[in-house]
Amino acid sequence: MSIAIAQQPKSGATKEVQQSAAATTDEIIAFCPKCKTMETLRFAVGRLVQTRKFSQEDALGYHDCGSSEPCRLLPRFLKKG
Repeated sequence: MSIAIAQQPKSGATKEVQQSAAATTDEIIAFCPKCKTMETLRFAVGRLVQTRKFSQEDALGYHDCGSSEPCRLLPRFLKKG
C-alpha cells in the first residue's frame, strides 16, 4: 500500500500582501430586525466579503429573509485569541 501526499498550491501573493489583506479585514455583527438572525460578517476594504445570506447596498447590509429593512451592524468588541 502506498500513501499519496497532496501538496497545497502555492499562492502567488507575497507574505506582505497576505498580511495587509488580513489587517484590512473587519468583523462586524449583523442583526436582522425581521427574523432576528445574528451573524458575524467580514468586510475587506469597506466591502462585504461574499456570503450567501447577506448582501450590501451602499453602506447598508441586508439579510435574504425578505426584509426590506437593513440589518443593524454592530462592531465586534471581543479580542481574537
